[in-house]
Amino acid sequence: MFGERGQATFSLLIVVAVVAVAVILLQRTAWHAEHINDKAGVIATTGGGINTATQAVLKLGRTNELAGSILETAKPLEGKLDEIVRLAKSVDGLATSINSSASTINGTARGINGTAGTILNTARSINDGVAQINTNLDDTLRLARAIKEDTGNILTGARTADSDLACIENGALTGAGSVPDPVPC
Repeated sequence: MFGERGQATFSLLIVVAVVAVAVILLQRTAWHAEHINDKAGVIATTGGGINTATQAVLKLGRTNELAGSILETAKPLEGKLDEIVRLAKSVDGLATSINSSASTINGTARGINGTAGTILNTARSINDGVAQINTNLDDTLRLARAIKEDTGNILTGARTADSDLACIENGALTGAGSVPDPVPC
């Protein structure tokens, strides 16, 4: 009798522990999702500045055309033109650096998107787990009610047996059966 009761109590404790862990994991997931959302906002703001900076990169072809025209016109100024070419190469290096930064930010944004998908899948899994825990808890409660009913029946039977034993010890119980209920022993 105590073994079944202990098992039911143990099962109930396990279910409560699992529910607590699931709530904690769900709370952590929501916290991480909020922080990822904040970081995504920062990246979007930063990306706007990069978009403005890359417009200069798009005009680089036209800049190279103008540099060629200047080269023809300024051949007598070759020393100064060499300086202009050096500056043009510097602008080209800056454009490459900007492209590299844009690629890194794009990769980071994709990583955040992947993490958000993982968090969403985890949240769905936790939700499914909570639903299963609720189902298990309902089953455990049904079982506990049945055990309580059985325990009540056993207690009633034990009281009747105790009463019958007292009657036998007092000699009130005959060989023909038990004493009728209204007659105390």
